Amino acid sequence: MGTGTSTRRALNAILAVAVVAGVASTAMAGVALAQSESGSAQPSAAKKTFTVGTVNDAITFNPMFMIESPEYATADLMYDTFLSWDKDYNTNANLATDWTQSDDGLTWTFNIRDDVKWWDGTPLTAEDIAYTFNWIIEQGVGNFIDYLPFTEPGGITATSPTTLVWKTTEPTSAPIYPPYIYVLPKALLSKYKDKADFRSWKGFPDMLGDGPFKLVEWQRGDFWRLEANPDYWQGAPHMDEFVFRVFQNEEAMAQALKQGEIDFADDVNPNVFDSLKGDPNVTTNVGTPTYFTQMSFNMCTDQVKYCKDTGWNHSPATTDPAFREAVEYAIDRDALVDRVKLGYGTTGATVIMQPKWHADPGDLITFDPEKAKQILEQAGYVDKDGDGVRELPNSNDPLELRFIVRTENPETITAGDFIKEWLADVGIKLDVQAVNDNKLTDIWYSNDYDMYIWGWGVEPDPNFQLSTYTTFQCGVWSDTCYSNPQYDELFKQQQRATSLEDRQKIVAQMQQLLYDDRPEIVLWYNNYLQAYRSDRWTGFEKQPPDGGAILFQYGHYSDLNITPVAGASEGSGEGIPAWVWIALAAVIVAIGVAVFTRRKREDEDVV
Repeated sequence: MGTGTSTRRALNAILAVAVVAGVASTAMAGVALAQSESGSAQPSAAKKTFTVGTVNDAITFNPMFMIESPEYATADLMYDTFLSWDKDYNTNANLATDWTQSDDGLTWTFNIRDDVKWWDGTPLTAEDIAYTFNWIIEQGVGNFIDYLPFTEPGGITATSPTTLVWKTTEPTSAPIYPPYIYVLPKALLSKYKDKADFRSWKGFPDMLGDGPFKLVEWQRGDFWRLEANPDYWQGAPHMDEFVFRVFQNEEAMAQALKQGEIDFADDVNPNVFDSLKGDPNVTTNVGTPTYFTQMSFNMCTDQVKYCKDTGWNHSPATTDPAFREAVEYAIDRDALVDRVKLGYGTTGATVIMQPKWHADPGDLITFDPEKAKQILEQAGYVDKDGDGVRELPNSNDPLELRFIVRTENPETITAGDFIKEWLADVGIKLDVQAVNDNKLTDIWYSNDYDMYIWGWGVEPDPNFQLSTYTTFQCGVWSDTCYSNPQYDELFKQQQRATSLEDRQKIVAQMQQLLYDDRPEIVLWYNNYLQAYRSDRWTGFEKQPPDGGAILFQYGHYSDLNITPVAGASEGSGEGIPAWVWIALAAVIVAIGVAVFTRRKREDEDVV
């Protein structure tokens, strides 16, 4: 569970006493502290190194098969996309400078920049873009194929090094949504015979990109380091190195920021974020929501080919609409925002949050446990033996489900505890299991779960997010293997829409359908909480300008503008000496029971 701010202050006070007293205990050398060791990724005195802290480790840097947000954040630094978004989330030129659509709506012609080079100095041309897109279509790469609708293999051609022609079988505006696909060199992709062969590549070390930074070192579980590309076509970065450092928990990451071991703390949980406020060397930023946290139900049945082929294991309750509706009535979203997010978020409803596309659902469900009980009773979920847990309809099996939460995100663990209690109140028993994201990915792909909490970063355009609920995406991006032919058809209709207004109406229908079917329940929209060492770095820009994120954006607005503060010293990377952490461990162990009891009482007070 997340630690409260009062507890953080108490621990800092203990640390200060330990330092003044000179406490050192080598007997505790075997105690493992939840903090990454500094060492391997230390800033060089001769280089301007910008270090970002994260608690979410990378699994792969293969640009076709990434899953987690730190992997995409890194790839955004290494590769360019065909088009991009401006600060207000409108389609923006990038590798393509301008474009036209034919009168029949079937052919798009794009002019491609002539001044972009791969890291080895060879030109990036329209042929590289065409090869990347056609390879995805030909190989059926599910991660990206829904960006390229109504396009036959070979339907995208380079008629010259600076001209790309994209032909579709139906009119669509999808080419300028735009496709969030990293353009790769033909010379790299052509080495691999198929997507299975390419999947085996981890994206390191033999990558070739064109972006402002190049990945040069990766120590799994510790750090990865990128070097600046001085020849980047949008201009060289104002730093020499961009380092991601992995921490085992956010408290350690925040302490490293305060001590100057890192320069930026990304996606900080609310308790830790509040603890950073008031530090004279740290600036905090509350960004508008760009991602949501959801609770997903396993929807696999033999009617879905992927599920039938691979197998699945879940309670029959998760595919029962009545059960899912009852669960939604049993969850107090307002309490989650207040108690888990500490107000740094808003209650969730639909899977699209961008104002341009968001549609409030009709018949919005609010917290009503009595309504939940009524629905369960009517659906045949009755407590036959009086033990407080209902049984499945026409069965003596208890209504007990496996509920997965994420160790990388303590908020999900805290939310899981609340949800467990709320569902117990209506007769549903949850077996809560906390696993890391690597394990959760395996569970997800094998369809071996009942419910879990995870989250989605939502692009400015809704096309990708909406695609993840189509039947085709089961086994790829789909959280739940939800399958609804009506929804699948609406997805294609929004890609065919010829006007913004028509597309918005269809997207609104899709949001309502998902809300009514509830393959997953959106719990909250997250404010993007970030903090940085303002005594050492300046030049951060926001996207969108009114309260947006200051780093890891759709475009290089901050990446290329972050600049060292004149006269600021580089962080030593040394931070708190190891002996102090060893001594502190002994103190923490001594007071551990008392702290745990206090936190437990605080949690029990929440209603």
